[in-house]
Amino acid sequence: MKEDSRLIEGKFLGLLHNVKTPGRYVGGEWNEVRKNPDAVSFRTALCFPDVYEVGMSHLGMVILYHLLNESPWHHAERCFAPWPDMGKALKEKRIPLLSLESRTPLSSFDVVGFSLQHELLDTNVLYMLELAGIPVGSDERGESDPIVIAGGCGALVPEPLAGAIDLFLPGDGEEALPALSALFNELKSEGASRQEKLLAAARAFPFVYVPAFYEERQDPGGFGRSVVPCVDGVPPRITPAVVLDMENAYFPEAPILSGVRTVHDRIALEIMRGCTNGCRFCQAGMIRRPLRRRSPGRIIDLAEKVYGRTGCDSISLLSLSSSDYPEIEELMIALNERFEERRVGLSLPSLRVDSQLKRLPELAGMVRKSGLTLAPETATDSLRRRINKNITNEDLVDGVVRALDQGWSTIKLYFMIGLPGESLDDVRAIGSLARKIAGLRGTSRRGATRVNVAVSTFIPKPHTPFQWSALARPEEVEEKRRLLLDMRLPSKIKLKFHDQRMTFVEALLSRGGRNLFDALREARSGGCAFDAWTERIDIDGWRKACDRAGIEPEKELYRERPFPESLPWDHIDPGPSKEYLIQEMERAGSEETTPACGDGTCNSCGIDPATCPALRGPRRE
Repeated sequence: MKEDSRLIEGKFLGLLHNVKTPGRYVGGEWNEVRKNPDAVSFRTALCFPDVYEVGMSHLGMVILYHLLNESPWHHAERCFAPWPDMGKALKEKRIPLLSLESRTPLSSFDVVGFSLQHELLDTNVLYMLELAGIPVGSDERGESDPIVIAGGCGALVPEPLAGAIDLFLPGDGEEALPALSALFNELKSEGASRQEKLLAAARAFPFVYVPAFYEERQDPGGFGRSVVPCVDGVPPRITPAVVLDMENAYFPEAPILSGVRTVHDRIALEIMRGCTNGCRFCQAGMIRRPLRRRSPGRIIDLAEKVYGRTGCDSISLLSLSSSDYPEIEELMIALNERFEERRVGLSLPSLRVDSQLKRLPELAGMVRKSGLTLAPETATDSLRRRINKNITNEDLVDGVVRALDQGWSTIKLYFMIGLPGESLDDVRAIGSLARKIAGLRGTSRRGATRVNVAVSTFIPKPHTPFQWSALARPEEVEEKRRLLLDMRLPSKIKLKFHDQRMTFVEALLSRGGRNLFDALREARSGGCAFDAWTERIDIDGWRKACDRAGIEPEKELYRERPFPESLPWDHIDPGPSKEYLIQEMERAGSEETTPACGDGTCNSCGIDPATCPALRGPRRE
């Protein structure tokens, strides 16, 4: 066995001379965790279904890696999707997909776990299973195969991958994965079968979803599909795991320092989890409730410790809306005082115009001026009221002027088209607003303001008030795209549109049921992988896969769904009730806004009262 391992490793290392970015595959980074395989009783392969540079930029995976390795009996290792050149080489040389730390075949682990961060990664899950020699279908696996699990936001819309995943863990992984691993380790010592392990987990934890113990049922006379238990003792609705105490939540003080430059090469500190703003299009804002915070003291302490173990020259303060952190002024000032002399910059990647740049211009001076990104989403106040984005064009203009005063010269604006209730005038307003922003000048600046405008197509995501809406048809999107291009905006305004091929695949996988697994498998059989990469996505392959699987995009995407219709994700309950989502959908139609939660204000969204800090104050009538 040891000779086989050495032979595999030798053949693997021989491939690195002929592939792009070989540093993706060698491991050995600073703060990496290596353990003696003979000294542990349980092994987990943490897999990110994208390239190393993307996966190592995801804070959640880094947290889980170090957290699991805190247990002396557990060794968690990493694996990323090999770029197609490496994937081809592995197939040709008949080398299985290996872990990064010990170069062990994934098929030898007890658990292989995938992080599902968006739908365009789904084909890569199948791609990695194929390379690992693990049967793609969960019903094809035997006792010698690892249990394949998946977490991340994709686990809250699990059905398109239900045929490939043995067990989903929706919610916060720090709460769920250690508990599941401890149970599996105990059952392994008792000689339990894989079926016994899965059943025990499904009955023990409310956050465990094992698709094999549920069946999909068609609504009588309609398109709707509901998922219901077919085994006794499993919950009819899955409640995602939630870390309630962010102050004491685990955070690695010595995270891995990547050997290859990653997408986000900096110290990433999560200051809050959740969001209270209630934007009706935003899935993350709905599924990550309630809002939980770390104290400034804890954040500063973590910043010092992580800096001491990594030496990174940039600190990023992460949350869905960092500017809403109550003590943001004090925190930024304290961090700047601590790290300015060490030439460590600060970054706020998620700014809200009204509460950040208008109110706190002095803080903007502490942030590196690589370019300011703002997300007004729409260019008219009326459409923003529909989506419950409670800012105005006046807020935006005032905020940009203050940013220019602080030294920014490039402004990036994110907009969406295809929103419910949108008119062509709303689309024209995007160009008009961009032109106005480009004409602004700060008091300390005379040169032109560069404006980069990114326009994406709205996708009605599950677990949001707009989940019943239809996706805009391609011809409608093209009309709006041409309208903006024909406005002949100045050269200092750069328009960029999201790839409609990606929109189609993302929408299909985010809104479908178990029938989508057939199309997913067909797409992968036809060579589809790395769908999030412009140079790799194969829309013709996807359309052919849908035809072969009998999937009709007209029914899946381009129709509004009535409220009574069963939705393929109804059995996953992230918190906000269906009644609340319907109420918000109706408010959108009348352009009625809903205030942000907090400060004692509660919008009765359906979150468990025991977990929501907003419910400790008076309720809103």
